[in-house]
Parts: sequence; C-alpha cells; structure tokens
Amino acid sequence: METSDFAHEMSLDSGQQVIEKLASTGGTCDTYRVRINGKWHFMKRPKAEMAFNPLLITAFEREFDIGYRLEHQSLVRYIDKRSDEQGVYILTEMVDGDNLDEFISKNPDFFKDKRNLKEFVTQMLDVLDYLHNNQVLHLDLTPSNIMITRVGHKVKLVDLGFAYSDCYQSIAAGMTREYAAPEQLDGGEVGPWTDIYSFGKVLLKLFNNGKSQDAVQSVPSYYRNFVKKCVERTPDQRFATVADAQHSLSRKQIIDKLIVRILISIVTLLILIIWGINYVGSIEDPQTANKNITKPHNSIDSTENMANHDSAQEKKMINDSESSNYQISPQNKQNQEANINTKSASSATEHKKATSDLQADKHQVFPQEQKVQISVDTKGVLSEKEQIKIITAPEALKSQLHAKSKTAFTTLEHKYVVIDDYKTRADLLIEIKNARLRILEFAKSQASDNRSKEEYYKAALDIVNEEYEHSNLPKKLKISE
Repeated sequence: METSDFAHEMSLDSGQQVIEKLASTGGTCDTYRVRINGKWHFMKRPKAEMAFNPLLITAFEREFDIGYRLEHQSLVRYIDKRSDEQGVYILTEMVDGDNLDEFISKNPDFFKDKRNLKEFVTQMLDVLDYLHNNQVLHLDLTPSNIMITRVGHKVKLVDLGFAYSDCYQSIAAGMTREYAAPEQLDGGEVGPWTDIYSFGKVLLKLFNNGKSQDAVQSVPSYYRNFVKKCVERTPDQRFATVADAQHSLSRKQIIDKLIVRILISIVTLLILIIWGINYVGSIEDPQTANKNITKPHNSIDSTENMANHDSAQEKKMINDSESSNYQISPQNKQNQEANINTKSASSATEHKKATSDLQADKHQVFPQEQKVQISVDTKGVLSEKEQIKIITAPEALKSQLHAKSKTAFTTLEHKYVVIDDYKTRADLLIEIKNARLRILEFAKSQASDNRSKEEYYKAALDIVNEEYEHSNLPKKLKISE
C-alpha cells in the first residue's frame, strides 16, 4: 500500500520530533502527541504485547485505508501510516480539544443553550451523512470518539478502528456495548440506522449531563421525539437514513417558525383592533362635525345678509323720496326711520340668537381636516359690546406647540430609521397618533374657558399637521381620524 509523500518528512528517525505519551483509554493501543518539524500530530500504535498481532495489524491497515481517502471538516484527517522496530503506527491531525465526556464535565451548561445544541446536532448529522454517502459506517459512535475543539467548539469525529466499508467484506470484531445497536450485539445486518441508534444514545447521555441514562423524558421537548425514534430497538422503526433524520428536524423547525409568526400576527391584529376601537370612540366622526358646524354658520350669514339688505332698501327709499318731487311730512319720515331701526334691532336679536346656538352646538373635539372660522361682520347691526369676540391662540403658545411637535417627530425619525415590515409601520403609526394627542391635550390645558380650548385646539391641529409635513417621516402614514 502506498503511503503519503509526506511520510519521509515525518519519519520518527529524523531527529526533528518530540514524543509525549497520552493517557491511554483503549485496551489495545497506546496514544501519543508527536511534534514533527514544528507541527503537532496524533499517533496511535498497538501496545507492545500486541505490536505484531496479525489481526491488529490488519485492522490498523484497514482503518488508515478508510480514513485516508475521506475529507470532511468534522472528521479527523488521516495523514500517514508507518512502521518501525516497535511495529506499525498511524499519524492523524492533532485535535486541540476534549472528548465529549470531558467537555461536558468542564462545561455542564454548554448544551443547555439551544444554539449550541442545534450546532452540535447539525454537525454530527452532517459528518455521518458524509460517511454514509461514501459507503462507510462508523459503528463506534461514543462520547470518547467525539471531540469538541477548544477554539469554536466544533465537532471532530475520530477513531475509525471499527468502521465498515464496502471495500472490505468483514466487519471488525469490536464495539462499545453501551452505545452499540441491538443488531450489532445480535450479529445482525448493520446500516446507516446502526450509527443513528448510537448517535441517539450519545444524545441521551448528553441531555443527562454525561450520566448514562435511557430516560427519553429527560430530553428537551424539541428533540424528544427525534431521540425516541433514533433509539428504537427495531431498525425499521428508526430513521432509515441520516437524510431522513435531518428532514425531520428541518420540518419541525419550519412548523415551529410558522406557528410563532402566526401567533405574532394574531397578537398584532388584536392590538390594532382594540386600539382602533378605542381611538375611533374617542374622536367624533368628521362628517357629523362638518354638519354641526356648517349649518349654523350658514344660518348666521343668511340672517345677517337679510337684515343688511332690508335696511339698505328702506334707507334707499327714504333717500329717493327726499330727492323726488313727492314731499313727505317730517312725521312720516320719522315713522319710517323708526320702522327701519326696529327691523334692524330684530335682525340683530335673531343674529345674536343664532350665534349663541352655534356656540352651544360646538364640540370640544374638532376633526383634523375641518378648518373652523367664526367671522361675522356686525358693523352697523350690533353694538360694540354685543359683537362676537374672536379668540386666537397666543403667539407664545404657538411657539411652544411648534417646538413640541418638531421634537416629537424628530425623536420618531431617529427611532424608526428603517421601516421594512407591517409591524414596524403599525408601531410608528401608533406613536405618531399618541404624540399628536399629547400635543393637542397640552394646547387645551392652556385655555381658561371652553371657547379658548376650542380655538387653541384648532391652532394645535394646524401646527401638528404643518410640522408633520416638514418632518422626514413617511407621508403615507395618515394621521387623520
């Protein structure tokens, strides 16, 4: 059998090596850490009393032959097979880390993290799938043959001493009984399902913090059914291939994610419905407000116009009569002027009543889109005391409203830099409306009476809308009621 071209460079006779014996856990081999030309390697060789045993030498040759042609990131790399006066030995890459038992002992909470557990299971299934696709069965999956690297905590599967390959017609007569599948113990047919069983037993020990227990109930619910299927005693009831096992976990992940998304959508929808009901209940319908405001206003205008028109017509008649040849007596002229004044007073009384009705019908809450203006020309009809006093918001208050609006919308611009989904848009809309309501309530709180509250409220609406239009917030998010 040909060996690597690297063999001569790594000869143990080169004088460039440092050999350190490791604590041996096997009954047939000794293990060493070997430094050759500045690089550390792992070496194993038969114990001295078995160094020239033909069966063991054949097993060594088979292990190296199987491992040398495999290349996977989660599988230890076989480098060379040599022999010297002490017998045959194998060199592999040196894994800087601990086997699974040692790792759990040092890090008992590591696999309680779902991400760490998922990465471990994924890497193990991936390397087993690679072996099986290359017609290789490991047949000795145990915690001592699974290494976890010190850097990155990655999986490295080692020791193909009992591995089966279709290149060889016989199976190595060896196993670890605690993790061996029933068909191995009974001498039955082995296959991918055999390694799957052993992996299930490894997971059981992992979930029990390194203690050998068969209680499936100790497994987290997410993996419970998966492990239970792996360790079924009958091969037909296990996963037939690693691909089936991977598909089972992937499908569960998809279903779980879908359930979470559905629940989030339902909760979001319920929140929006509840918020919408409360919000609509607190704001008057804009069309109703339009009617309540517009109709009395038109009535006032009509009353005033009619009074002015009648007064002008009768005064014109008096002027015409004075300039004509027809002469009326001073008494008649005085009676006509008295009638005009009486009608004017009557019109003023009606106008004052309509104005009073308008003020009584007004609501304290105006819709955003409604522009309410109360402007009545009462010159020549009402006395100065009876004229309607138009209230406007003070300039100081307007400045405060501008500042509060600008600050609120600037804060939201910084908070919602990216708006890329329905939930974010809904959250932003809620915050805009809440900020708007706070500013409007502040404006009303500065008024001393109800009429002032209404006018301050109108001024605040206009200012909030103006600042919103000047902001960088998306304008498609309507804030009208």
